[in-house]
Amino acid sequence: MNRRLGDVLLELKLLSIEQLDEALSTKPRGEMLGDWMVEKQFLTSADLIQALAEQFGVPALDIDATSVDPQVARLIPEDFARSHEAAATQIHGRQMTLAMVAPDDIETIAEAELMTGYEIQPAVALAEDVKQILNRAYDDRSLARQTIVDLKLAELREARETGTEDPALAVLVEQEETPVVRLVQAILSGAATAKASDVHLEPHKPEMRVRYRVDGELQQIMTIPNHIENSVISRIKVMADMDTTENRRPQDGHLVVFDNGKRVGFRVSSIPTIDGQKLVLRLLDEGGKTFQLDGLGMTERDQKTVREIIEKPYGMFVVTGPTGSGKSTTLYAVLQHLNKVDCNIVTVEDPVEFRLPGINQVQSDNEFGMGFSNALKYIMRQDPDVIMVGEIRDRETAGTAVQAALTGHMMISTLHTNDAVGAVQRMSDLGIDNFKIAGALLGSVAQRLLRCVCRFCKEPVVPKAGLLRALDPHGKIPVGTTFYRGAGCKKCLQTGLAGRLPIFEIMSMTTEVVAAVEAGMPHSQLRALALKNGMIELRQAGLEQAIAGRTTLEEVYIKTMSDGWDRREGAEDRREQESGVLS
Repeated sequence: MNRRLGDVLLELKLLSIEQLDEALSTKPRGEMLGDWMVEKQFLTSADLIQALAEQFGVPALDIDATSVDPQVARLIPEDFARSHEAAATQIHGRQMTLAMVAPDDIETIAEAELMTGYEIQPAVALAEDVKQILNRAYDDRSLARQTIVDLKLAELREARETGTEDPALAVLVEQEETPVVRLVQAILSGAATAKASDVHLEPHKPEMRVRYRVDGELQQIMTIPNHIENSVISRIKVMADMDTTENRRPQDGHLVVFDNGKRVGFRVSSIPTIDGQKLVLRLLDEGGKTFQLDGLGMTERDQKTVREIIEKPYGMFVVTGPTGSGKSTTLYAVLQHLNKVDCNIVTVEDPVEFRLPGINQVQSDNEFGMGFSNALKYIMRQDPDVIMVGEIRDRETAGTAVQAALTGHMMISTLHTNDAVGAVQRMSDLGIDNFKIAGALLGSVAQRLLRCVCRFCKEPVVPKAGLLRALDPHGKIPVGTTFYRGAGCKKCLQTGLAGRLPIFEIMSMTTEVVAAVEAGMPHSQLRALALKNGMIELRQAGLEQAIAGRTTLEEVYIKTMSDGWDRREGAEDRREQESGVLS
């Protein structure tokens, strides 16, 4: 009979009797004792795996999932492996090493031997490590790589059967549908699994490159041989209802796949390049995603300010920032907040990325005279209370939007500017008079997305003196403040960063700011006035998140460099500053 885990821990002097008693008395029902003691920080994962190996009398496996060959792990059927928490990790001759959470489960060992024909050598592993091995083995991205192998094998088998090198054979192989269908499905499902925002298929020689954008960063996932590149492109175009015969003009389309019962939409864009057609697919979560102001990650201070702005009966509210900074998500959250049964909300978008119940959404289409400007004119005849325009791009749209805001409508839109104050300058550049901007604008928000510190490998760090001085030139951060970084682990793929959080800069149109806008005050002076009137700039908002341990100082520095604060603080040339601060 196996000894109890608690007794083994005491024998190995990895735990005190007081800690064991506390763990036993506080452990929730159904929680494994070992997992609970690691969570309570009585043990490290390494201590636990050592004790389990001693308890069961088998080797311990503290293994990185990336070191396990997915082909070996897939020798055990997925349903069986997951239900029995067991993963094949290695083969030596006729012996297979099986990482198990319960290595004394004789029935599981016997069934695995029958399934595989190998002699099973059990080893103990943590449940999380086993899960990571299985996730990687059965991840659609791994399946996609295997599909490439299948394609090549199918081609060789076809050549062997025919015994000919006829060029027509290549055409026949390229038209082989089943492997291509599997490959495309694997790429799309893998993107959903990885929580990517975009998929890039880029034609290069000798292979097409496939990359996912995850947490704002591009990561190469796989390559596709050039001889099946056109088949993959054609398959995606068919799914997106695009013209497969047109390869010299840009096209747009939309497709839907189902991943684990969840509906995932993709907006597809194609452009011709010198090496072929490049596709970018933007993921659109159509699985019932909800948008709420209190779910954006805003501080209570920012939420209060935004509510005060958007709950006014009429005027203009704009969200600014670069592409991919979360502007659309913020707009949708604002619309949901205003979505009441007695409120007629109409939007014009390019494209409509998410369907919002109770809101009338219009797809912009220049070909049919429904560009932003024309659509806005038609919407004005629809008795709207709230109007949302996806983006103010030109003078005509800007003029109509401002007119709507001045005539009793709440107008919401986006602008591409570096900061919240820049919305005023941008509208002025589009030909809107200062007195109209001052009368229409209620407030503007600038936002950025910062990558989060990985919670699994989070550790304190002493910040670089130059970096801290650049971000906090006046020394307002208390001495001794602890900052954090990710050391790099399996969970974050050794990056130390996982997930993203938003930061906001909100300019409210106070009496002083309105007067300054109407008088045509320059950007730098207007920004100083907005700060005096309570605006928290992006740099400060980022520092608050770094002090709270949610992100790194490096992320704050990089993502807020475009605001111009380094010049205002008398910093030297920006390139010299960056190299000196971040090196």
